[in-house]
Amino acid sequence: MQTDISKLDADLDEQQKQSIIDTLTHFIESPYAVEQLAWDWDRIQAPMVEGSLFSRAHRSASVSLSILLRRAGFSEIRERRSIPAHAIFLVDETGRLYYSFPNLVGNANEPATPYVSPRDITADVTGLAGFSEDLAALARIASLCGGWITTGGTLLIGQWLRFQQLHIPAGEEETRLLLDLLRFSRLPDAPRHANYWQVLDAPADSPYRLDENSRAIIGQVTERYTGGEMSLVADFGNHLLLENTSSDNLKTSQNYRLQRLTDIAVWASAEAREYINALGWFPDSGTPPPTALIEQLLIAAMLLDLDPELDIASTHFAGFDLYAKEFLHLHPAQVRTRLEKHLIEALQLNGQLAPLVAQWVLGGMAPEYQFAHWPSEMRLGTPAWVVGCQTLHLVESLIPGCTRDMTYQHLMGFGQSVKAMPQLAAMQAPFSVDPVVTWALMNGVIARDSDNTVNEAAITHACDEYARYTDKMLSAIKALSSPLPDRKQLALNELKARFPDCDPDEQLVKHRGSGGGGGRRVSVLDLYMGDELHTRDWDRVRGQSIYESFPDLEYLFPVSELYDPAVQTYFDNITGALASNIEFALSQLSSRLVPEIEYGAIGIYSVQKIDYRPESPSARPGVTIPAAELPGETGRYGVILCAQYLQNKIACFELFPMRMECRENPELEAFLAPLVSGDYFNLDTQFANKKKLEKAPVDLQAYLQNVAPRNGIQSRLYLRKIGQLRTPTGDADADAPTTLLRSPRKEALGRLVAEKNPHLTQSEIHRLGLHQSDRERAIEKTDAIFQVILNMIIPFKSCVEGLSSGDPKKQGPAILDCIVDAAVLLMTFAALPAGVALSASKASSLTTRLLAGSRVLASTTLSLFNPLSGLPDLIKGGGKLIGRGISKLGGHTATALRKTHQHLRYLTGANTYDLIKAIDHTGSAAQVRMSLDTLSHGRALLKNDTLETVQQVVSHLSDKHFKLPGNVAETEWRHLVNNAVKETAFQSKQAGNLESLIGRQALDELTQAFIKGHPVPLNNVHGTAQSYTETLAVLYELESKKARYMQGYQQDILKLDLGRAPYSDVMPEALFNRLGYTDPSQRATAWMLNGSTSSGNDFDNILGVLREYTSNKASLTDPNVIREIHRKLVPDAVGRVRDAGAPTKYGSSPTGFALLEQHLKHLDVNHQHFDKHLLAAVVGFQGFGDGNGRTASALYSISQLRNNRFTPMPPHVFRELNGIF
Repeated sequence: MQTDISKLDADLDEQQKQSIIDTLTHFIESPYAVEQLAWDWDRIQAPMVEGSLFSRAHRSASVSLSILLRRAGFSEIRERRSIPAHAIFLVDETGRLYYSFPNLVGNANEPATPYVSPRDITADVTGLAGFSEDLAALARIASLCGGWITTGGTLLIGQWLRFQQLHIPAGEEETRLLLDLLRFSRLPDAPRHANYWQVLDAPADSPYRLDENSRAIIGQVTERYTGGEMSLVADFGNHLLLENTSSDNLKTSQNYRLQRLTDIAVWASAEAREYINALGWFPDSGTPPPTALIEQLLIAAMLLDLDPELDIASTHFAGFDLYAKEFLHLHPAQVRTRLEKHLIEALQLNGQLAPLVAQWVLGGMAPEYQFAHWPSEMRLGTPAWVVGCQTLHLVESLIPGCTRDMTYQHLMGFGQSVKAMPQLAAMQAPFSVDPVVTWALMNGVIARDSDNTVNEAAITHACDEYARYTDKMLSAIKALSSPLPDRKQLALNELKARFPDCDPDEQLVKHRGSGGGGGRRVSVLDLYMGDELHTRDWDRVRGQSIYESFPDLEYLFPVSELYDPAVQTYFDNITGALASNIEFALSQLSSRLVPEIEYGAIGIYSVQKIDYRPESPSARPGVTIPAAELPGETGRYGVILCAQYLQNKIACFELFPMRMECRENPELEAFLAPLVSGDYFNLDTQFANKKKLEKAPVDLQAYLQNVAPRNGIQSRLYLRKIGQLRTPTGDADADAPTTLLRSPRKEALGRLVAEKNPHLTQSEIHRLGLHQSDRERAIEKTDAIFQVILNMIIPFKSCVEGLSSGDPKKQGPAILDCIVDAAVLLMTFAALPAGVALSASKASSLTTRLLAGSRVLASTTLSLFNPLSGLPDLIKGGGKLIGRGISKLGGHTATALRKTHQHLRYLTGANTYDLIKAIDHTGSAAQVRMSLDTLSHGRALLKNDTLETVQQVVSHLSDKHFKLPGNVAETEWRHLVNNAVKETAFQSKQAGNLESLIGRQALDELTQAFIKGHPVPLNNVHGTAQSYTETLAVLYELESKKARYMQGYQQDILKLDLGRAPYSDVMPEALFNRLGYTDPSQRATAWMLNGSTSSGNDFDNILGVLREYTSNKASLTDPNVIREIHRKLVPDAVGRVRDAGAPTKYGSSPTGFALLEQHLKHLDVNHQHFDKHLLAAVVGFQGFGDGNGRTASALYSISQLRNNRFTPMPPHVFRELNGIF
């Protein structure tokens, strides 16, 4: 039952999260809302989902606030302040009281955003008895609920974000980043066997940790099983192979076969009994081993039989190098295929068993190879691979094995949004190292030592080199994404800098000079841009001359001398960026092709379209110009490289700089070989200048339009040589080493291609950013020229927003955005999922974030090499660093990561992964300690025999100098802290008062529920164990006041004459019975759905419940009957504790249900108003987590239906009877 409740709560938390997402989305898409509220998240409201974690944490204090507002004297304040009945009240964490009208902002075409405008009324209530004390108590709870306690069933966005410890966004981009986190944060549930390594990678203090001795024992048992004739997995697998060759021959999934192999192993080994006995586990025969442990142990035994040195932090399995250098630029699926082939050939595994073993191996050692949804463009050893692996390893640390059920969009969406959650961002840092080091090893940036280890200097160099590589890529993206120079903006800036008070839009007229002004008025800025301001021919119509108002105005720096250098700088920047793109493209070539680029003679050819010129008459009579095919438009988005290398062999490549793509094209060799002459060894290679090609195996459109080149396309085109690189001579430059990633040769080739074939020429940039004034255009007709440039450089201009606007200022940036976005999507990031770019206005900004986030900060590297982290020993062992070796880390780093895990559980859904229930890794010593009373447990764990009381244990845990030892499991610390805090709180006066009202069991369950919803801080910025006990005392005081109020109010209800107004008021039939039912039970059902304060249940279900209990005569004052009716009406809410806990005897609110039980004993079933008494009690004591109103309405209806009548109660009477809402 508990598991079902957990899933139920998770669903409600998802609903709450979706409510936040919807509110944020509507807000940022409404200019009116953004303008009015200006990112003030403590004013923006969202619906509160009853039963969610937040609502359960907030509920008790919200009810207490509602009760406080019913105190004597406050009604006069409401009347004086004209506070309406539907007002919302708020208390902040400083204890100040506010009210607000419910407000909406938006327009008719979009969903409105609800918000509050708090008005402080603290001074008004200062003199009211008990108000100050209660506000102070509510403030204490507000600090645990995001800073506010509110009424009205809504929450504040800022409040919810702080409650979840999420970053408060400061603007649109950060808000979109937060949206990505909320959308993608929910991770899949853990698979049944997680990552298959729960025993192989057990914590150091686990009783099931397989040390060297345990592994030897497992090996001996395995030897007895197999007799050394075959592997253990082959022995068990023979049964599976027989099943697969049975007569039905049904195809089954790999997951099914994996489970069948595990089931067969459990059956064949008699539930691993010999292994467990030999290891000395579960010596008490009365305690059977959990099935999960048996399965994980047998998986471990089968893998250890294949590789006795097996280790999750290793890079090798049974002689197979998972990160071999020859895997560079392979797709991940190809590496898995090679592993399976190795298992078949080297270990003689059957072809049907090899994929199953590979799944087990990779689940722990390299889960990136079993991720099924990498894009087809993904390649090992690229930044895309680094980013993907960093995120995948982070997710695996939260919920082992869950990435097998994730899509690529989900994975990348989760990874790119981590900055919105500081705890997640901090946790990701250690997981960044492994993929970067693997990248460096594969690309030859670093090498392993002779003993197969990677030393500290190499790791530091790898991180530095990756940072340099990505910095260069980021610089290229920045340059290509930067806006075009804007001549008008440059002129405006210069004018405002020199003459701040001069109005650039002031209109002048021509007073002198030739040409005449014709009365035309021209702005100061337009005259400055047209180089006419200095002539003094233009001035004001009347009054003081502008040249007197602004002396030296005519001596402003000429605009052309501002604009031309800006154009030159811009061109240099994008040419340099293009050269960097070419280097990146060349670095992606297979190592087999590197010699041709590095040491060959290279001819560089542009591609030109063939234009047909028809026959036409010439200027000379009788002479015609013959028809001809001539070189036409040059493809500015690609070039062809022709390389001559050893034995004068030719290699051809297609290079697309803006797509960062360089690919070999062997089919071109026959076409280009005739263009090459000379001998490679004689250093006299020459390349012909041009040639017309028919049916050339290239896609001309890719060169002309910056689209992906298609295979199997043939084109007619002209080749024109634009440059060549001769065969390099002399020794290599020691200061510029050649690697797969960079070399002097790649740099030279990149510069040459970028200069000879830029995607934008300097003259085009000059024209696009000219932004001529109306007067300049009147003098020089340039519109047609501009359109020619547009058509030439952007043949796919339909994708550019703004090109049809006719405004050059919009057109220029739009053109660039179109070029860059189309290119950046493939900047080594393969097919970046479209749904991920929610926080980026352009793909370039998203790529920038991903690249920048993948770098490893120097501080991260230094912290990992701290001896406390355990990393130096791990490195000496030849293993990987962090990604797959978390369990190997020592106290400092492991504790930091463990703390981060706790907060992530709610947002990511990692709370669904709790294998401790199946495999309890708590050591036997810890189990013994946790069986002791709290004081004895504290003495043993804290190693302090001077502790005499539980209060002293709490004080010790709260000391600012106390540090949690890393060798003690989180489970044990939580056990001690929770018990110590609870027992200390029980000794308070406030706890005694509450216990006298509701009893010890209800008090205990209330406390446990609160602790579950608000975990006790373990010496962090949010408080200490001591401060938590003080908060519990505040909670008990609030609950006591609430209990006394509820008791008093309901006792007063019993004394009232409910046959008089307003209690005798009846709801008009038309307001709830729209279908005109005449049957009393149907009328009651319609009232419950349409007329009372409760809603949400289906008609047939409610009708069935009413008729069942009308006829069965079960006692309506029996708490069990009330619980049963509630369960049938609100099945999803059963057992949920509104104050944040688990299923309990008291339904949902320990305080409320305990009081309800007591009050039911005083109800007289024969009283003429028993129906109203019962309704008032059930809804007034709020005993259930949700559905109090529905249950109360049903009981009221049943009571009346048993007397063959039904009187519909109006909502205002319902509110008066409950005394709270």
